Amino acid sequence: MTSNRIRQANGSGGADPDTGPTGTFSLDGADSLDGADSLDGADSLDRGDSLDGADSLDGADSLDGGDETQRTAHAEGSDRDYARHADGSRVDRLADILRRRAAATPGLPAVIEPASTVTTFADLDRRSSQVAQALLADGVQAGDRVAYIGVNSPAFLEVLYGAAKIGAIATAVNNRLTAGEVLRILTDARPAALVLGAGDAGLAPEPGAVPSLTRVVTADSYQAWRDAHPGEDPGVVPDPEDAALIFYTSGTTGLPKGIMLNGRNLGQALATMHYEIELDGTSVAMAPIPYFHISGLGLALIAAVNGAALLLETATSPETLRDLLISRRVSHAVLVPTLIQRLVSLDDISGNDWSSLKYVVYGASPIPLPVILRATETIGCRFLQSYGLTESTGGVTMLRPEDHLPAPGQERRLTSAGRPMPGVPVRVVDPETLQELPAGQRGEVLIGGGHVMLGYWQRPDETAATLLPGGWLRTGDGGSFDEDGYLYLHDRLKDMIVTGGENVYPAEVESVLTAHPAIAEVAVIGRPSPEWGESPHAVVVLRPDSGPTTPDQIIAFARTHLAHYKCPRTVSFTDALPRNASGKLLKNHLRDKYA
Repeated sequence: MTSNRIRQANGSGGADPDTGPTGTFSLDGADSLDGADSLDGADSLDRGDSLDGADSLDGADSLDGGDETQRTAHAEGSDRDYARHADGSRVDRLADILRRRAAATPGLPAVIEPASTVTTFADLDRRSSQVAQALLADGVQAGDRVAYIGVNSPAFLEVLYGAAKIGAIATAVNNRLTAGEVLRILTDARPAALVLGAGDAGLAPEPGAVPSLTRVVTADSYQAWRDAHPGEDPGVVPDPEDAALIFYTSGTTGLPKGIMLNGRNLGQALATMHYEIELDGTSVAMAPIPYFHISGLGLALIAAVNGAALLLETATSPETLRDLLISRRVSHAVLVPTLIQRLVSLDDISGNDWSSLKYVVYGASPIPLPVILRATETIGCRFLQSYGLTESTGGVTMLRPEDHLPAPGQERRLTSAGRPMPGVPVRVVDPETLQELPAGQRGEVLIGGGHVMLGYWQRPDETAATLLPGGWLRTGDGGSFDEDGYLYLHDRLKDMIVTGGENVYPAEVESVLTAHPAIAEVAVIGRPSPEWGESPHAVVVLRPDSGPTTPDQIIAFARTHLAHYKCPRTVSFTDALPRNASGKLLKNHLRDKYA
């Protein structure tokens, strides 16, 4: 069990931006409208391997010598550094979120499902205790991983809190992945127990494939497994510094990395939204975002802290999303810009009653100015944008509602990621020297403070490359501050593609495609897409003896090995890939030609 942060710097690095909010309705086969916490950017900003000057960043609380606009809005240790339970105590343990809420308002709805099926906080608390007892009976111990694969459901929350109640580490796995991708994650996480949601039994590994597993629970057997045990809370009180959650994100090498977060991370990350968006026991919160994304789970947690109900219904089109928001009287929604754009483009959008909707929170990218102006005019609620990564436990900057109504001449701020949240140090530094840069100069975004992850599960070298002395997180994102402290993201320091908000790492796709018998070399880049922001595009060099090979064949091959959103949507053929004198692939040349 990891309980202390790894702060040694060793080589250049950068976090993998969160594969954050994910929309639920499909517009192209199996691909869905998805979003993330990382903002879209242009071509990469070269970053050196040197960490010279890293010592100047030592001490996450010290920003002496930095530009005033980059300092946090509140000093560390203020009353608002943590979200607060109903009894006024601070949130710093995952299990206590449900325990304290159920004690305070047991009869309030925690989850509302289709057909108005309601799970109260008391129900959820009791069932999660049954799960905790079932895990104990299966030999699961504190520090063991408990994996869940499935869509958002009460069962997901029961397993999440049940694992937390015994000090185990809940591990959320993307159910959109292929069985092979899931197996790689499970092999890395080494969970003691695996719970699969409805329709996901096919993702279960073959017996013996993951030796650590002592129990696999499918949706068909879940209720019987849970209900065979009493609903008495085991009463384990984990250390707030111990890992409580692991989220998996693909690394730049194409290998999955587990991001470890603890209770203190969660309590501090939830704080700003806790005080900002006015959730309470009368609120209905909705996010078409899977809980294997930090943004989706973050909404579920902050709703529970404040006694709000979660609406778990699926929108299959912009029209059904509109209808759900209105008919269910949703007060708080988390959406990605693509969804907002589709929503406000509906012909009758202004003729609806939006009086119940108070806040829309979005991430992934700024909304185009005409779209956000139309949204604020027709829907009329308060809009709030946030930028962050899974490694930073979600959002670290905020474009507040008042920023969405700029004075004449200030409209450019709508293209920013907002200002750092209270209590969150954010800096922009030279990517080679790590010296802080003044307002207006582009560099790499660093994040400090209590939001920053513990590290990558079982990956000390990659952790050391990403967490600098003093706990500063290298995001891998390029950005700059303006004179008023607004952060603008310009570049990504890696070649990551953001398609509909999902992060796609070219190395992972390239690794799969090079196994195609007709392909000699391949490079994957992002191509601008009016629908998805970017879409993967493969530039392929065929083997001389390959015979006729079509783009459709290559795309079909990729789809047998990868989640569909990762697969190339288009393919070009070339005689050779551009390289410099040392043999380095020049992806900027490919982007210039094909993007």
